Amino acid sequence: MTARSASVQTPVAQRCGAGTTDPAGSVQTPVAQRCGAGTQRGSWLLATAGTTLLAGFGAQPSVAQTGQVVQHIGYLTVGSMTSTFEAVQTFREGLRERGHVEGRDVVLDVRYAEGRAQDLPRLAAELAALKPAVIIAPGQAADAALAATAALATPIVSLGDLVASGYAAQLGRPGGRVTGISFLPFPLNAKRLELLAQTLPRGSAVLNLAGLQPLPGAMKMVGDAGRTLGLVTHAAFANTVAEIDAAFAAARRLRVAGVNVLNSPFLYNLRAHIFQLAASAKLPAIYQWPDAAREGGLMGYGPSREAMNRQLAGYASRILAGARVAELPIEQPTRFELVINLKTARALGLTIPQSLLLRADEVVQ
Repeated sequence: MTARSASVQTPVAQRCGAGTTDPAGSVQTPVAQRCGAGTQRGSWLLATAGTTLLAGFGAQPSVAQTGQVVQHIGYLTVGSMTSTFEAVQTFREGLRERGHVEGRDVVLDVRYAEGRAQDLPRLAAELAALKPAVIIAPGQAADAALAATAALATPIVSLGDLVASGYAAQLGRPGGRVTGISFLPFPLNAKRLELLAQTLPRGSAVLNLAGLQPLPGAMKMVGDAGRTLGLVTHAAFANTVAEIDAAFAAARRLRVAGVNVLNSPFLYNLRAHIFQLAASAKLPAIYQWPDAAREGGLMGYGPSREAMNRQLAGYASRILAGARVAELPIEQPTRFELVINLKTARALGLTIPQSLLLRADEVVQ
């Protein structure tokens, strides 16, 4: 796949979807068409969600035809345009809710790595050349954004365990160039294993599938959780599609009873492929975001991606207004969801315990 770029000055109509609340993501369902579009001079957008053209904007800030200062916001993601469509649209909605209008006072420049993490530095350099006021860089994209903007000291807003990753000194006062939302992926990986275990016989073997390079301690925490639950745990690491395939082949040889897909933008971007492998192997699997279950996975548990992208928009708005990134406290997710797909369970020949169904925020029939 080829990395894609999009410089967009187009108001887009409201997205069709929502979420719920409780300790238990959002909806990043691929969408065939945008709900609506408008245009501004100096920006070009094709009608389909799959293809855009790069518009050439200059350094920031610029001045709109109305004479109002227009500030650029960069958005860098390892995901594809399709897999992150809803996330970007929800971010836009969050900007509009705070009074920003694309083409009037802000321009959103998006770069998609299409699952190729090696393209992130190049795409980050493209954004840095635009001199944006702030860059949104979830997960591993933060490293590339930081490196590309070192000379500019551009504020970065990210997602992940920002303190453990070394991006921030502390939650209350980050102290550097990165702030954002910390959703503590280690405990969530262990929590998903606990939920998966409720669908399996005690003593079952489970594969913990990690993508790229997990932070030190990630596999230890989930392994410790497995022992507490009476499970036999195995670990696999995947940096490519071929390695994901090899991990599922190993799962068959090891006779595992289920798969815990750990927090990873890389694995999330390839979730449709993982759905197919899990279905073919008749393996129950749980995923890092609730919308994975809405799209065909068995179970998904984690923060609401819809709510988090609105939170990210809030950070961008405050930085545009002059807030210092080093003094903006890192926030926690406001909503969590557990989603269970009974259609997938039936295809696997799996009966979900009633106690687990009662805990679910949403059950896909």
